[in-house]
Amino acid sequence: MVFVTWSSEMAKARTGGCDCGRGEESREGDVWDEPERLHVRRTLIPEEDNTAFERIMGVSDIFPINYLSRGVAAARAVCKVQLYRGGRIPAGAGSGFLVGPNLLLTNNHVIRSRNSAALAKAIFRYEMSEDFSLDRTVEFSITDELFFTSPSNQLDFSFVSVEGNNKGKVALSDFGFLKLLPQSGKAVKGEPVSIIHHPNGGLKSLSLRNSSILSAHEQFITYSSDTLPGSSGAPVLNDQWLPVALHHRSVSHPSHRNRWIANRGIRISAILANLKLHASKRNTDAVRIAELLEL
Repeated sequence: MVFVTWSSEMAKARTGGCDCGRGEESREGDVWDEPERLHVRRTLIPEEDNTAFERIMGVSDIFPINYLSRGVAAARAVCKVQLYRGGRIPAGAGSGFLVGPNLLLTNNHVIRSRNSAALAKAIFRYEMSEDFSLDRTVEFSITDELFFTSPSNQLDFSFVSVEGNNKGKVALSDFGFLKLLPQSGKAVKGEPVSIIHHPNGGLKSLSLRNSSILSAHEQFITYSSDTLPGSSGAPVLNDQWLPVALHHRSVSHPSHRNRWIANRGIRISAILANLKLHASKRNTDAVRIAELLEL
């Protein structure tokens, strides 16, 4: 396989279990010391050193509070992609996210053709509310008006169109979209990433920052975020909640069966480069999608 070399290196680094970017483990028995000892320790610190008991432990994990609200806003654009056979027979589910007006991005192995697109639904707000009750879901039909894809053994993406208003007269625009940027460098090796997804086709979930990019290649990145079947088609996001990749599969150990060493996503820059290439060749759908993305 083309990634045997780098996967072997990752396997060595991950021997004995996934560290998932957690850094050093806290030592057993670490507790606050006795009050008397803390008092003595404080008396030995010069008065002018007013930061002595406030230190950054390695890389800072201090974030402005709007990090959370911006994440909630980004999550609105992520949906469950429900697949059907003829007669509305459920046929599996994946994830997807809005990237422009009435435009959804997911994997090719989730939506492979115009026919399967025309039978699929995008389900938003399939998630728990703040009081742990199930939110009221909102469903939109995915259409075959626009369809541009790359096979699953290549870049494994599909752009598909979505109806602008559903039967309940809810506007798709209410859910916003995640802006796709063509520049390379939206995330670098070692940087934390998060994934908003529907693992196992279930409630919207978040794999939050407790992972990092393990390797970066021309068309894909690998990372240690946790995913499950149904996560395919989810956005891989940096700390500014910008999509850096489209999640699509796991990476198996090169020599141990039934062991996995990473997850893998197709880089957004590679997807957009492919789209622009086909738009330059006058592919009608590619041209229209490029216009919607303002490339």
